[in-house]
Amino acid sequence: MNILFPTDFSETAENAFRFALHLTQKTGGQLTLIHVYELPELGRSLQNTSREVFEMMEEESRKNFQSAVEKMRKIADDNGFKSVDFNQIMAEGHPVTRITTVAKKEAYDVIVMGTKGATGLKEVFLGSVASGVIDASPCKVMSIPLEASPEANVKKIAYMTNYKDEEVVSFNDVLDFSIQLNASLCGVHFEKDISDVSASDMENWKKKLRGDDQLNFHVITGEDIESSLIDFYSSKKVDIIAIQPRKRNFFSAIFSRSLSKNIAQHLQIPLLTLPAK
Repeated sequence: MNILFPTDFSETAENAFRFALHLTQKTGGQLTLIHVYELPELGRSLQNTSREVFEMMEEESRKNFQSAVEKMRKIADDNGFKSVDFNQIMAEGHPVTRITTVAKKEAYDVIVMGTKGATGLKEVFLGSVASGVIDASPCKVMSIPLEASPEANVKKIAYMTNYKDEEVVSFNDVLDFSIQLNASLCGVHFEKDISDVSASDMENWKKKLRGDDQLNFHVITGEDIESSLIDFYSSKKVDIIAIQPRKRNFFSAIFSRSLSKNIAQHLQIPLLTLPAK
């Protein structure tokens, strides 16, 4: 597994880094740390000195980066990951653009990054960089909230589905991911009212999946999907929620494009988002 880990060296990122180390070790994967910094617009009045100023800022960024990488190496060593090596990339530019461009160019399998919890307002997204990466990533994104355990002891993954044909490929992708982690995979479907649940829809969709005879499916109901989902993963001891955002008609009126971001605010476990369709 080829893993890309964006970091700003914050506490949130350090917690996610521990998860990335576990994931790398467990899958025998390759880990690359990327730090993207932005240089400010200096304006026309500083044209004559802008190059010198940029060079000074870039040199300072390089020094800070090397110091931070040494700290990350110590975190790895102190937590039993001396055998896990990782590459480093430092790049200037817009973080979302740089991260997703590198992920696409180098064909990374998953981006692992830390996310901030909500401040109490649903409208506040989990962070502009993480939010943008979820929207634009060419590969899976594993969002790790600060409250999540960094142990990556994943035993159960739940995939949210609306029984659509276009979800079959992504479900099988998550199934492959769960096999790599030696974890079980189940499906979960949300309806506001139990009377809207169609057993035939579920059974017909299951038949299109690999290993359908070994998969368990659950239906959750309620007025608020986030609360219902949190109750579900707590009672079923789910370690990761997987979801596929869509650019259009995402789960009809129930979901919006921001659902994966809103859920990520309130989850205390990792959220695995697949590339938007």
